[in-house]
Amino acid sequence: MNDMFFLIRNGIVLGYRGYDAVITIPAGAVKIGDNAFQNHPIIQTVMIPDSVTGIGFYAFRNCKLLNSIFIPESVKKINKNAFDGCTALKLISYHGVQFHLDEKSSLEEIFRMIDTADFALAETWATSQRYSVLWGMFSHNPADKEILAVIKKNFVKMFKYLIDENNVKTAEKVLKESKLVNKRNLESITKYAEEKQASEILNLLKDSQEEK
Repeated sequence: MNDMFFLIRNGIVLGYRGYDAVITIPAGAVKIGDNAFQNHPIIQTVMIPDSVTGIGFYAFRNCKLLNSIFIPESVKKINKNAFDGCTALKLISYHGVQFHLDEKSSLEEIFRMIDTADFALAETWATSQRYSVLWGMFSHNPADKEILAVIKKNFVKMFKYLIDENNVKTAEKVLKESKLVNKRNLESITKYAEEKQASEILNLLKDSQEEK
């Protein structure tokens, strides 16, 4: 990928003339401007450097193939409608929190919840979306007491979600967190893993049972 394909003025990315599926915004850019990538027909993955502090209106509007984007902690402002029409967008990493997007929840709400850790905002979301974001927050900061409290309250349902998604990496982290796992809920999720034939997670659960 050639940085010369980017149109940048005063640190603001104004456009992209290249046709790479995976792009990395040039280091030193401070903002992705309004409409910068609108209607681009090829882009699938976007990596944003930690020099960028904001994403403008309609920045990625109607990028139909965009399926993943990585937004660093330096980004403090994402304007409304930045991702309108990005129908293929499924994986987002925002401030270190990775989650899978569900069209039933607005990105604006999700970003706000990650910024504020106000879990009440997620009460009306689809269950899968809520669990995806919460597990992403847990993976980013497994010692956070507020996140642990929410997960503990809904532990069995939330762990079943990990089994359904075959999220072995997060399941392993969870089983090492003794505050979440007890003999009773371990038996329940082990039975579910057996039913779903989730072999990798099942092996982790059996190891945890032996340790208990």
